[in-house]
Amino acid sequence: MKIKLNEMSQKDKDLRLNRFLSASDQQLFPQEDVAIYLSCSIHTLQRLRCVGGGIPYTKVGRCVTYKKLDVLAYQERNTVMHTAQLAC
Repeated sequence: MKIKLNEMSQKDKDLRLNRFLSASDQQLFPQEDVAIYLSCSIHTLQRLRCVGGGIPYTKVGRCVTYKKLDVLAYQERNTVMHTAQLAC
């Protein structure tokens, strides 16, 4: 059974974050770990999967996973230097 982010202790979140950071670029991670790394909600990841423009993912049944390399690439693509870039 999956545990919800708001039910995780800070220690659990820190452990998942450290596991993500120390993993190889090809490692797959559940959406909970990616949400912790990106400081976003699982709902945000779900919305991006529906509307497009998000992180490439793999889905088998109900299990959604993200490759660390894809998460890092997404983060890089969405890095801005100043707010005027957002208006474009």
